[in-house]
Amino acid sequence: MTPCIGITTAFDDGMGAGSLRPSIALNLVDATYVRAVERAGGAPLVLPVTSPEATVDSYLRIIDGLILSGGGWFTNRRHGDRDLPGLRELAPRRFRFETMLLRKALAMDMPILGICRGHQMIARITGGRCYSQIDRRVPGARCHYVEEIPLGRRPVHPISIEPGTKLFSIVGRSVVGVNSLHRQAVERVAPPFVVSARADDGIVEAVESREHRFVMGLQFHPELLVDEPAWNRLFQAFVGACAESRKGEPATVIL
Repeated sequence: MTPCIGITTAFDDGMGAGSLRPSIALNLVDATYVRAVERAGGAPLVLPVTSPEATVDSYLRIIDGLILSGGGWFTNRRHGDRDLPGLRELAPRRFRFETMLLRKALAMDMPILGICRGHQMIARITGGRCYSQIDRRVPGARCHYVEEIPLGRRPVHPISIEPGTKLFSIVGRSVVGVNSLHRQAVERVAPPFVVSARADDGIVEAVESREHRFVMGLQFHPELLVDEPAWNRLFQAFVGACAESRKGEPATVIL
């Protein structure tokens, strides 16, 4: 059977000046995640932000893999040049939901792919730390939010991938170009996670677990680059891991 891939959503409570629909709460996710999963042979299932643990457990019984999506772009517009809040403060409901979902998925050894904010969530929830704003916290770092139309559809800087990592085995190259749509970044990770790629200014661009079957975080947006063979292979590898997970009994991993 086709593996079912859950995709988390951004949550706009409708209360901010930058809200898309004032006074109306929205769950939203870019359709490019859906397209990337379908193209790789998976069945995408969008997961609205929720509070009840029973609902999260139901999600996890249905899906075979999890994508923690990016997001928060509408919130970023509210802060201008001020320091951005951390992941929890930026989107409290989403943070609580994704924390519960991620911890349970890790304990099940479910394949997980974190993208942009999702990459930072993986690092944060497993004991790492994040920079609240790159240009205020990392001297000499380039601008990592390159906003041009069409948004994120072309590589704008290279990353260097560590040999021997899962990401290297998938991409097959030590240097590859990526897009860049973030103002925050991972500062450090905790075991069993390792940094698998960095930009040339030292910013962490990818992390992965040494103990799980497939848990990877990417600071860039590969779903916008799936016409590039390397990133199409990434989604194929992820969906393939989800298909293998579907066939076998779930494992338990103690962090």
